[in-house]
Amino acid sequence: MQVERRSLLNIETRLSSVETTLQEILENGDAMESRIKDQLTDINDEIMRNTAQVRRLKSQMISRYKPISILFAIIFGLVLWVTFISWWRI
Repeated sequence: MQVERRSLLNIETRLSSVETTLQEILENGDAMESRIKDQLTDINDEIMRNTAQVRRLKSQMISRYKPISILFAIIFGLVLWVTFISWWRI
């Protein structure tokens, strides 16, 4: 009987230590999970800022000078130059 009680007490002690360890893991797991969530939120915010900046830069590049506008400006400049040269010779 004495041996069985010791065995039961040892088993109970082990189980309580396992329970305590699991409780600590769960508590630390929540803390780790919140840290990971915070880091993921920060990363998501940074990605959103970078995406917005890329969109702004892309729209600025597109809206500045379109190739067709440059072509018309060159043709208009050539017409003005030819007109000026023609008037200057007369």
